Amino acid sequence: MNKLVYSAVALLLVASPSWANITVTGRGKVKYTPNIAYVTVTASTDAATANDAWHHNSEVVQKMFQALKDFGIDEKDFKTAGVRISPRYDHPKDKAPVLVGYTVSYDLSVSVRDLKKLGKLLDQLVDAGANRGMQISFGMENPEELLDQARLAAVLDARKKAEIYTKGAGGSLGGVVSIVEGNFGGYQKFHYEHQAVPASHGDSSLPIAAGQQELEVIVTVTYTINNNLGGTRP
Repeated sequence: MNKLVYSAVALLLVASPSWANITVTGRGKVKYTPNIAYVTVTASTDAATANDAWHHNSEVVQKMFQALKDFGIDEKDFKTAGVRISPRYDHPKDKAPVLVGYTVSYDLSVSVRDLKKLGKLLDQLVDAGANRGMQISFGMENPEELLDQARLAAVLDARKKAEIYTKGAGGSLGGVVSIVEGNFGGYQKFHYEHQAVPASHGDSSLPIAAGQQELEVIVTVTYTINNNLGGTRP
């Protein structure tokens, strides 16, 4: 009986796996010069009633639309990003809040393809009634080629790491089991509290510099490892 038990244990030891997996993360980065800007501006209006606040805000938004059209922005390049209406309260000390009016806010998203005119366009929007924080991000209109470059760099980076770890552990790198792409990033965002420039200041548009940006792709890759123990992976 003991001989049978020992034989079974020996068989399990001989048949133990000579393979394993390794999972690594690779990063690929490419630099680029932006050719498009994505702008979000907000027009906010206050009034004693919700109806008045709504109509006043509508008038401001129409002015912003007209400013964009006058500036040569195609209608396909601007859209509504959000509309909000909320009550406003006064908070007297030791007393219950008192309703004093309503605020309507309208978020407008604009794609700007001529970056040289971006600062001037922002001024035009403020003159038309945009009165809340601006958000600007820069990117490429067709980023797929850049993304493919970054993806290749990320996969090569992952393989380099896997080979280093595997060699250091005394094994050799096998085949690819899986590749998972994470979120890509690199579009830099800027926030502004922009105010109208007095006419007496002349042409003093807010200077905007896109500079050089960086796009990054992250991938997670799993490889098999050959432990060089004489076995093969099933």
